[in-house]
Amino acid sequence: MKHTSQVEIERKYDVDENALVPTFTSVDGIESVSVDDAVQLEAVYYDTEALDLLTKRHIVRRREGGGDEGWHIKRPAGEGRSELHWPLDVDSADGSAEGDAASDGVPDSVLEPVRAIVRDRILTPLARISTRRTATHLIGAGGEAVAEFADDRVTASDVRGGAVRAWREWEVELLPGAPDSEEERTALLDAIEVAVLAEAATVSTSPAKIARALGHDSLSNALNGAKESGTVESGTGESSIVEARRPSAGTRAVPASDLTAKSPAADVIVEALRQLVEQLEQLDPQARADQPDSVHQMRSVVRRLRSVLAAYRRLFDEERVSSLRDRLRALGGVLGTARDAEVRAQLADDELAELGHRTSDASHRRLVEGSLEEYRQAHAAALRMLSSASYYRLFDDLDDFVANPPLSALGEKRTPIKVVAAKVIASELARLRKRAGAAAFAGASGSGGDIDARGDRALHSARKAARRLRFAADAVSKGGTAVLGKKYRHVSREAERVQDALGDHRDNTLFVEHLLVNSNRAHAAGENTFVYGAMSVRAQHRGAAALDESPKALKRLDRRAESL
Repeated sequence: MKHTSQVEIERKYDVDENALVPTFTSVDGIESVSVDDAVQLEAVYYDTEALDLLTKRHIVRRREGGGDEGWHIKRPAGEGRSELHWPLDVDSADGSAEGDAASDGVPDSVLEPVRAIVRDRILTPLARISTRRTATHLIGAGGEAVAEFADDRVTASDVRGGAVRAWREWEVELLPGAPDSEEERTALLDAIEVAVLAEAATVSTSPAKIARALGHDSLSNALNGAKESGTVESGTGESSIVEARRPSAGTRAVPASDLTAKSPAADVIVEALRQLVEQLEQLDPQARADQPDSVHQMRSVVRRLRSVLAAYRRLFDEERVSSLRDRLRALGGVLGTARDAEVRAQLADDELAELGHRTSDASHRRLVEGSLEEYRQAHAAALRMLSSASYYRLFDDLDDFVANPPLSALGEKRTPIKVVAAKVIASELARLRKRAGAAAFAGASGSGGDIDARGDRALHSARKAARRLRFAADAVSKGGTAVLGKKYRHVSREAERVQDALGDHRDNTLFVEHLLVNSNRAHAAGENTFVYGAMSVRAQHRGAAALDESPKALKRLDRRAESL
């Protein structure tokens, strides 16, 4: 079942049991208030035994009572937190049994967005929280509510530890009537906070009720994202909490902000890999939900991971790197099948529109709708892969690799990244030159003519080499590990141009083959096949033009690499 979503922007305050609720009459922009009747909220929070959700600053809960009762997922967002919401009968509304017995009643639909985090581990109740809430709506000059002030009296039981805790807290949450800009929203919250603090309240140290329910400051740190490593430390409180995965003794997790060109190569590359694993985890729910371009983005991250592991493999244990690359290749292959069908459908749709064919034409049904059906089948196969034990173990091993890097002798030497990266880029460039030379020898470089299977394989090999060079340069010059500057970014840009030129050639070559197969089928069905020939000629011309560009792009790359 589809969920609804919203961004939750709120602030929390600790308050004494006898404190008086602010009047808010002095707050600029608040014209009046409206007080609701008190409601009773009953919530159950879920997590794995190792607190995988809280470690990644995610919350899964089932809440009864109030206007938004149902299942909720809360997760980090650029501003505040994003909240996903399903009704209480989420799965039964689709005709299936509510809940998943393996996760103690958490519905499958709710589990899907967090599968990359919890994988096939069991979710069980973590805490039960009862809240008596009295809400006050703060009305702006336009007559619309801009914020909700909640006076909460809370009783929470730590299901696993057995402790019961009670407290009172205030929440201020912005509503849809709040200002449009982040600056104005912050100013409104600041103004409201002045009135709140005037009643002897203090800014809460717990970003969510679950942290306070469990009685662990470390959980507050995890939910606030205060710890660079992203782990939750064991405490000495009443709850029995399993220590989350953490770097082993002798391995120091270095914050990305502390990395420089003189940092040990292994530290920089491990951080680059960690960020890619994080991206993969974030893209997983999008690919499951088949959001636009999500499969393509996920496959791209898989390719980056494989390329960085390969280019900098000498820093790590060879067997571990080889195993991860093989398993990532299998994942990328499944995603690639879906992506290739998607590309064929889009290319055919664009070409048919350019040639003036209607969507009701037989060629459109065969080329576009047929490819989209292939995509749906391939996406279903991808979903099976994303729900398999082998996929979850791959994620586990990627997590372990970046948390406990299996360094080789070279990695242990702590050689500066600027030294290692220069050698890696030189090696990857030599590899590309060799493969481009093999393609030229096979008569497949810039000729614009027919290319046999041997030449096509050589071109594809050169394209993959350009991609690996590009991603190797990106790992040290872009994103959170940009420690080596514009010279490496220039190399990446020129390598991408080589990759794009060879990629455009390959895409059009495969499209021509696709057209030939479907033209034969159309002819056998008695359909007019003229458009297939016209599209094939156009695709051949595009492919030849792209191939003619590749030697020029390679020369530009050589010039950029000379400056390293």
